[in-house]
Amino acid sequence: MNYKVLYRKYRPNNFDNLIGQNHVVEILKNSIKEGKIAHAYLFSGPRGTGKTSTARILAKSINCLNNENGTACDKCENCQSFIGNPDIIEIDAASNNGVDEIRELINNVKIMPTSLKYKVYIIDEVHMLSQSAFNALLLTLEEPPEHVIFILATTNVENVPITILSRCQRFDFKKITTKDILNHLKIVCDSENIDYDDSGLEEIAILSDGGLRDALSILDQLSKSEEKITSTLVDQEIGSVSDKKIEELVSALDTNNLSKFDKIINDFSENNLNYKVVIKKIVYFLSKVATQIIDESKKWQIDYDMCKNIILELNDLINKINISIDPYVLIKITLLSYLTKNNESITNNAIEIDAQETIKKDSKVQNKDENTEQKINKVSENFIEIRINNCFVEASKSYLVETKKTWQEFVNNLDSALIKGLVADTDVVTASNKYAILITTIKHKDIEINNDLKEIESLFAEFSKKTYNLIFISEDKWNIEKRKYVDNLRKKYKYTYMPENEIKDEVAFDNKTDLVNSISNIFDNNKIEIQ
Repeated sequence: MNYKVLYRKYRPNNFDNLIGQNHVVEILKNSIKEGKIAHAYLFSGPRGTGKTSTARILAKSINCLNNENGTACDKCENCQSFIGNPDIIEIDAASNNGVDEIRELINNVKIMPTSLKYKVYIIDEVHMLSQSAFNALLLTLEEPPEHVIFILATTNVENVPITILSRCQRFDFKKITTKDILNHLKIVCDSENIDYDDSGLEEIAILSDGGLRDALSILDQLSKSEEKITSTLVDQEIGSVSDKKIEELVSALDTNNLSKFDKIINDFSENNLNYKVVIKKIVYFLSKVATQIIDESKKWQIDYDMCKNIILELNDLINKINISIDPYVLIKITLLSYLTKNNESITNNAIEIDAQETIKKDSKVQNKDENTEQKINKVSENFIEIRINNCFVEASKSYLVETKKTWQEFVNNLDSALIKGLVADTDVVTASNKYAILITTIKHKDIEINNDLKEIESLFAEFSKKTYNLIFISEDKWNIEKRKYVDNLRKKYKYTYMPENEIKDEVAFDNKTDLVNSISNIFDNNKIEIQ
């Protein structure tokens, strides 16, 4: 079979051909020119953005015999023998993730290269390695033989231990812009004699969501139809949605046309369109509408604040959508609140009554305004700090392991789709007998979750048969709190319980041994570095 799919045929083979990662290319080329080559690199970022390709290009460039400007010459003996060279070892960690495979790797690194200057290990999807495999790799990764270079690639850097990250030069790959993908698709189409129009290729670029490999795969699939690649063809074959339909949907909102709005949303759902693409296109179109409202270039009945609020709500909605619920039901309900009829907001009476009942039951909410939209009081920063303090008082690793397991079972068995959507991406990072600190990796999601803290605690207590005081914080804040915890122990301070209306007070630790033991008792040992 001689045919090669487009994303393989057009895979970049030198730094100049890499698309959309100029910030990475410049640093790597300069480091090669200056002879400052690291022993370990980590490439992280979304799929299809060039991580593995860059790893191969880097491996070839550092082994090139005539490299002067940071780019391989493609003419020397090493460049000519690069493909299939036994000194370039690529490992798929998804299928070779055990400690035995890593031990074999460690034994082989001692062997000198057969023909190249460096033996290069490219470990793809490195986050899939088991904990024991990571532990086995640590020492070799920190001090490999001079003839060995490691290049790790991952789409999920959050699952790579900090002990691995700290031993690598890290490069974050970003999503490739729609414009860059569109330009590259045009080049490929011209080379392959594929008939297209710009709107069709732009649809493909939007659908690929920043991944050039996905864009080339879609183009490859559509090129088999022998039809001109247009936006209509993309809509029909791939499940995209035309800009015209999005404009009709926003116009229905603008003119309060409920029947038209309902029909368009139902069409989206029945045709099983990619809901993320639909949301993204609505957001992009509303951003144009907001601009037109500000510069008064076109008259709209909706105002700027409405556009802004819809955009923010749809952005949050992507993080809430649960696969057990038709996403278009959630999209419809979100947009319906902005569609007015006879100048009155269309609301669901049942939802409104339920919200009011929730307000009445919450003893902390004193606001008697029946139209309030706030279910509970906002959780203050002071309250969060006190909860964190109280959790650290008796936190231990045994409590952490037990609570993590219970929390995961709780999330998996949640009946409430709304609560499950909120807490699906959370994880327990520290726990005591009565308190637990949880993090979320989604920006600002902790604020939203804490606003439903009372209900989440109630459901968790019902599930675990035990009362816990929970608090949710961002990953960044958790990193700060860990450092503060260590610093407090170094300063010989000890956490003590506080009422939940005061600022924390600490008492002293006796010595450095207590400091180390206390840290080890709360955090995983392989995530501790005492300086």
